[in-house]
Amino acid sequence: MPINNTTDPGWTDFILSCLPECGGTLEFVRLHGDGSARSFFRVLGASRSYVLIVSPHPPRHGARDVDENETWVYMAGLLRGCGADAPEVYGFDREAGLILCEDAGDRLLQAEVLRHGVDSAWTGEVYHRLLETLAVVQAGCGRVFEPERTFTPPYDADFMYRAEALYFANFFLGKLCAVDPEPLYRELRLLAAAAGEAAGERVLILRDFQSRNVMVQQPGDRLRLIDFQGARPGPSAYDVASLLYDPYVRLPQGLREELAGSYPELLARQAPAAASAFEGSFALVAAHRMMQVLGAYAKLSMADGKREFLAYVAPALGSLRHLLASPEFERFALLRRTVEEVCPPEDVPG
Repeated sequence: MPINNTTDPGWTDFILSCLPECGGTLEFVRLHGDGSARSFFRVLGASRSYVLIVSPHPPRHGARDVDENETWVYMAGLLRGCGADAPEVYGFDREAGLILCEDAGDRLLQAEVLRHGVDSAWTGEVYHRLLETLAVVQAGCGRVFEPERTFTPPYDADFMYRAEALYFANFFLGKLCAVDPEPLYRELRLLAAAAGEAAGERVLILRDFQSRNVMVQQPGDRLRLIDFQGARPGPSAYDVASLLYDPYVRLPQGLREELAGSYPELLARQAPAAASAFEGSFALVAAHRMMQVLGAYAKLSMADGKREFLAYVAPALGSLRHLLASPEFERFALLRRTVEEVCPPEDVPG
């Protein structure tokens, strides 16, 4: 619903300071923000539409004075400079927590894939293009990435254990499934250590590279990245796993395998050392991604009241069970057994 510009908290003045040629009366239409704590508004009334991101109290880095908004603005410029298609930023007010940026449209990749079909030629072609973009991000942007300009911690074994494995155990198993998580802690720590050891050379990862964070814009089905404030150094397999095991779009297993198999060659053109570790780390890293997703769905649905995320628990849990069937997880018997007990067999991807 549009918000009358006479009651907006300084938004119009901010926009006019960024776009003095704007003029006229502006209207603000709230956009769906998915799982984000930020608010998003489409700005109407100018010669073209813009998007206003509102986040007056962003999370900050514990040791350096950098917040989530500054990270988003920095990453938008970095991605554009490296040839990845992120929105242009027209203005940033750090104190007010306002970012004015280019409008990337309304066509989520998720909706477009479901419209064309997960097994369509269109979907296969688009996902190949996305992996080509990802290789540019991970290697090309990674070479000039300045982690001190972000609010995010590095993605390492300790982070995998604390922020993903324990997130899954405590929120998903403990709170949503009423399963005692403590017996799993030892295995989960060992699993994070194994994944960290297998990950190889770090590249730049976006950490939420999935179909609700990519817009498809005309002309030419242009692919726009819109959510990248979680960027940090990490294993190349993470973003590939995020895209291919995305619970919002259940890709056929054959397409997943084809895409995952093609990625090392794409990455090797720019980062051969990272590419060499991809295959050996993929299942271990992908399992952590699925644990992170399940922990997030549990928290969003139970603590934040966003019950719509419960619809994606079954595909995410099925993907985790599928991954845990890999030989890499034979020594994690308790984790395997626990996931089997809470995951119906029909939810395992074919």
